[in-house]
Amino acid sequence: MTAGAWLRWCDRVGEAWNRHVRHRELYRQLDLVRAELTARAAWVDQLSDEEIAEMLRGLTVCIDAVLERGSDAPERTEGRS
Repeated sequence: MTAGAWLRWCDRVGEAWNRHVRHRELYRQLDLVRAELTARAAWVDQLSDEEIAEMLRGLTVCIDAVLERGSDAPERTEGRS
């Protein structure tokens, strides 16, 4: 292996290590969010089929109402909030 090839290989390894270190905290935070989401959603596993069907019906009614209400809203011009 030539000196130039060795230096390029060392640079690539160094870049990979730096990416790993830089993203390690992000991965740790992602793992915490996943664990929290799993804990928050655990109650869904305990619902019966009837309870799930009732929730879905209620959600459908709610979404339909929001969509209907949204279609009644006046059009906003660009640049205004």
